[in-house]
Amino acid sequence: MQLNIHENPQVLQQIEWDKILSHLYSCIHFEKTKHTVLQFHKDTKKIESILNQTKVFEQYIFENDFKALTDEIFQLEPNLSANDLLLKIKKEMALNLYQLNQLALSVEIYLSHQKAISKYFSDLINRDFQGFKRAFQKSFLNDFRKFVKADGEVELSRHPQLRPLYEKQQSLESQIRHKLNNALKEGDLGKIAQFTTIDVINDRYVVPIRSDSYKGKLGQIISRSDSGNTLYVEPNSVANLNFQRIETIIDIQNIIAKLELDLTKSLGEFTTELKEILEFYFFMDEFVSRVRFAKKLNLSFPQISNERGFDLKGVFHPLIKSPIKNDIHLDNEKMGIIISGPNTGGKTATLKTITLIQLFIRYALFVPADFAKTYIYEKVFYFGNDQQDLEEGLSSFSAEVKNYAELFSSFGSSNLILIDEIFNSTSSEEASALAIAFFEQMHKKANIHIIVSSHHQTLKTILHQNQQYISAHVGFDANTNKPTYKIHIGTPGSSHALKIFQKLTHGKEEFEKIYERSLNFLDNKAIHYEKLLESIAAKENTLQNTLQKNIELNKQIKNQKKAMDGVLKLKVQEKVEKTQKKLDKLLKQAQEIIKDAKRGEISKSKKIEEKFSKIRSDIKTITPLDEDRPKKSYENLSKPQELVIGEEYFCLELDKTVTLKRLEKNNKALVTSGILSIKVNLDTLMLANAPQRKPKDNISISYTSTREEKLEYDCRGMRLEEFQSTVEDIIGNLLLSKMPYACIIHGHGSGVLKSWLRKHVKRNKDIEIIPNETGNDGETRIRLV
Repeated sequence: MQLNIHENPQVLQQIEWDKILSHLYSCIHFEKTKHTVLQFHKDTKKIESILNQTKVFEQYIFENDFKALTDEIFQLEPNLSANDLLLKIKKEMALNLYQLNQLALSVEIYLSHQKAISKYFSDLINRDFQGFKRAFQKSFLNDFRKFVKADGEVELSRHPQLRPLYEKQQSLESQIRHKLNNALKEGDLGKIAQFTTIDVINDRYVVPIRSDSYKGKLGQIISRSDSGNTLYVEPNSVANLNFQRIETIIDIQNIIAKLELDLTKSLGEFTTELKEILEFYFFMDEFVSRVRFAKKLNLSFPQISNERGFDLKGVFHPLIKSPIKNDIHLDNEKMGIIISGPNTGGKTATLKTITLIQLFIRYALFVPADFAKTYIYEKVFYFGNDQQDLEEGLSSFSAEVKNYAELFSSFGSSNLILIDEIFNSTSSEEASALAIAFFEQMHKKANIHIIVSSHHQTLKTILHQNQQYISAHVGFDANTNKPTYKIHIGTPGSSHALKIFQKLTHGKEEFEKIYERSLNFLDNKAIHYEKLLESIAAKENTLQNTLQKNIELNKQIKNQKKAMDGVLKLKVQEKVEKTQKKLDKLLKQAQEIIKDAKRGEISKSKKIEEKFSKIRSDIKTITPLDEDRPKKSYENLSKPQELVIGEEYFCLELDKTVTLKRLEKNNKALVTSGILSIKVNLDTLMLANAPQRKPKDNISISYTSTREEKLEYDCRGMRLEEFQSTVEDIIGNLLLSKMPYACIIHGHGSGVLKSWLRKHVKRNKDIEIIPNETGNDGETRIRLV
């Protein structure tokens, strides 16, 4: 039985629906939303409602408070499942700390953006924000946030039950590192070690030993390198300490499991609110993704018509880059459209585009046209130009006939049928006769609109004479011997087959004879008819080119100012490219210095510093893009008399407003900007909203960064807290210096330092990992995004 387009995998493949979906999925955040967006709608009122809601979101999406809300929502886990989480809560099945944190973040985002939510969605949200906030904080959030940070990091030292075990674990790790460091530096272990580093593999502290130097008495082999040259050995001297550490970790995990269960139970009274919040986020994702998809493919809001047919202006295929746009109109009084013209001229693309528009509307998506008003047909059938069925052993013609036979039993109350190259695999005269009779019978059978492409001369001639059909053809430029991809309404078009053959084989004697001989096999009527169509098409194309030139000339006259702006933009772009080339060159030089140092070609630290000093000097010579712009004035800022934790200040060092998190040693402060934590100098913090005042004298405020600028940081053997603090400093260095990246050495294997760093980078969208071409997994290179 012939299937409607959305149910027919073969048709979906022919219209490249998988590529459309890849674009759509790239705009969606939550996995659950994909199923919502791809719901095929039969109710016209439902489609109109979704389209109108998308249009509303299109107006909101660039407003600052709305964008801030969506940005935070889309930091939640894409696989977040409201049903699964809420079902576990109802059954009192423990959620893990990560899942609990996702729910905590969901509520925190909801409460922190209550003004924006009330502003945009007052008709959807009807809840006492303050009452819910107090109850949620008291029952769950206050206890949870004592030891789990917003980024998901668990701070064991902040929980009374976990603190003693955490301190015991830290003490054991300190003893282990002390023993191993002494053995590597002063004992025989250092002589046979592949590297003088300490790694953690399978929760055991190990040292890398050369495989040809290993002896059983050294200790147990925990792992080995891919090459087999390095064995990761747990020395006997620390085996007992390692065992005690693992026991302590298990005790910690048992307490955490109990805490997870207790915290999950405390969420039981909020299942209604949690469901409402999560469903609201999925709702937001649905319509933001619809708008993003429309922006990505330049789609427009379609109007739904109650009358059969469509009016499409500036229609184009969404997968074609820089497409030629066309206008196509089909009203209720007409039976259909027949499109003729040369191969590769755009006939197939046009049929696919009209098919996609019907499919897009069924999913309540915007459509590829500057303007679209269309009827929604109950059933849409698309037949590609090769319907051969190899599995059933059917030829193209046999398979085509079989498909059309099935079609007669598949009609709905309204039908749009699109056929590319109808009966193309049989003789032209027979094909034309069959097609015309086929169309007549279909119109008797059901309410049908037909859009068909064909080269058959008889078919396009007879249907052109039938006032109930619209003749159209795709253009062809005889001068360039190429199609124009423009659709011309009102006349059939020549296939230009003989002309294309003649031009492509010009100068080849044998092929010229073939061309001349082929004319003898055609009667004069056919030749004259094709020449007449070619002549009409050529004149129409000339007129179209003249009109287009006039339009372009008019645009050039009106847009002289825009042209000058374009020149300025090109100059800026040129400067950006030059600056990028310089930075890339310096990055490569820095990488080479590190490689030389690791290979031992540069052994003295003073020599390395000299080379890096040269790079820093070169970086400072790069001229900023905004050197001609007026410098920012900080005359209206004043220093605070007292710094208060949690308050906002303007940081001169970062040139932005930040929140003070805590005071550090050495006149430093830890501040936050978004989800990023950075250490800055205390004297660079100013009152964020200082009143404007006119100074009596010319006063200027300046500051100098005292941060150490270097590319490589050796963190091996550090405790986790020390490592975390160091990474924050490194990220601060990247923000405040001109260094292109930082290389953090943490050791090989799957240690806690490496694991924490990779997760930290993944959570922070301001930084990213640079692929390491050396393949060394003992270090991680990061840079600002």
